[in-house]
Amino acid sequence: MKWIKTGRSIHGDGSAETRYEAAGTGFMIESRKRPIPHANGIGSWMYTSYHLIFPDGHEKKFSRLMDAKAEAENIIKEMNENNDH
Repeated sequence: MKWIKTGRSIHGDGSAETRYEAAGTGFMIESRKRPIPHANGIGSWMYTSYHLIFPDGHEKKFSRLMDAKAEAENIIKEMNENNDH
């Protein structure tokens, strides 16, 4: 399945969002990078989560981009198989 990068926003604190769309399906994945403060209060580390956005707008969170893509591709495959029968 082809995923197309359709948007990117970068903010002053280092956080960023990147959006990918699965062509013609209505499914999107949004990568969300956020600074997480260190426990000692000095500085922060960057955490990235991946949110699969369904055509109806609800989301499912993943720790890895490949897991979010696999979930979407499996759902789309099942939908296509059910429509073929």
